[in-house]
Amino acid sequence: MSVARIFPISSKWTQYPLCPIFACLLGFEVNFGAKNCDLMEENIKTMKTKTLFEFGKLFTPKSYTGFRVNTRLDESAAALEAVSKQGFDHWVVMFSGGKDSTTTLIVSLETILERNLPVRRVDIVYADTLVEIPPVRDFAYSFLLFLRTFEKIAPLPIFIHVLKPSMEERFWVCLLGKGYPPPHQRFRWCTKRLKIKPVEAALKSQTEPNRTVILTGIRFGESADRDRRLNYSCHRGGECGQGVWFKYSSRLKAAYLAPIVYWQECDVWDFLNYLAPEWGYPSHFLEKEVYNGRETRFGCWTCTVVRQDKAMEKITAQPKWTHLRPLMEYRERLVNLTSSRESRYCRPNGMPGRLSLKTREQLLSELLQLQEHLNKPLIAKKEVSLIRTLWCDPRYGKY
Repeated sequence: MSVARIFPISSKWTQYPLCPIFACLLGFEVNFGAKNCDLMEENIKTMKTKTLFEFGKLFTPKSYTGFRVNTRLDESAAALEAVSKQGFDHWVVMFSGGKDSTTTLIVSLETILERNLPVRRVDIVYADTLVEIPPVRDFAYSFLLFLRTFEKIAPLPIFIHVLKPSMEERFWVCLLGKGYPPPHQRFRWCTKRLKIKPVEAALKSQTEPNRTVILTGIRFGESADRDRRLNYSCHRGGECGQGVWFKYSSRLKAAYLAPIVYWQECDVWDFLNYLAPEWGYPSHFLEKEVYNGRETRFGCWTCTVVRQDKAMEKITAQPKWTHLRPLMEYRERLVNLTSSRESRYCRPNGMPGRLSLKTREQLLSELLQLQEHLNKPLIAKKEVSLIRTLWCDPRYGKY
């Protein structure tokens, strides 16, 4: 299939009634177009999710009168309309709960309504690593509870998928059960197991040849590494310029589109703080209550790939999240273990190998104490059971 260049059109972005949806659910698919949705209430309740309004007082957003983001919206909407006209009527939106994926999702859904696009199905895919930063994860689930009150979402063909890593590949099972050392730049075992594998499996099962387009929130300017990958893609078959990034995957027989790839960070925040709230989305919570400012990139609270966890530092600087500081202290323990030979099994060649069983037993004990102290789920009972089973396995418990 040939890759078509997508040109923006000069159309004025007009206001229209609010549209749903971006949400996630604990491992279940929900058709919001169905009258009888099994939302598995007990699973949501066990998350002890705060309601959206518990994050802080709602403030009245300033009236949106016309920032540069209007031009960005025109470009993004034109790109989405163009792929729709090419026959891509199945949209898969990758959602993480961050500012960029939230913007991509809102823009995509609003474009469907405003331009009356013949999109047959919209799948929203959220990958829950189970070690997400708690306020970010809480915020994502709170959106689900909030958006369930939108009556106008019923006619939209929206399906929600929350993906989790398999039990054998979850973070604590690999770290404490199998003895993998904490992830670092030379051995970043976590990303593939916690996110890439679940997402790829879902995409393979959901994509339809030459009809599916996968919408992502990637942008130039997020990081130097991301920019390098985008530029490399542009020279290897990707279509860049004219406001979007577009690529066709012959392996998946699906297209990839980044409708906000040229949006700057200030455009994203202007959209979320001023325009989206006028359409009915309480997205102004993101900057004030979750990000605690700008220039923050989120990941997992256990991330040891970066030396300094600036995201958690900013979050725990807020009075309402100071009780999460013990998570930072536990993470520091993991960081230090990476360079500690005393905590690792010594291979025959003298190089450090797996974490010692003694170290893993101590870490699990501390994690369970931390979970009880915070009264917040950090590790599942099934994971603890599997970890202890692995300790009895000669492959993992002899060290």
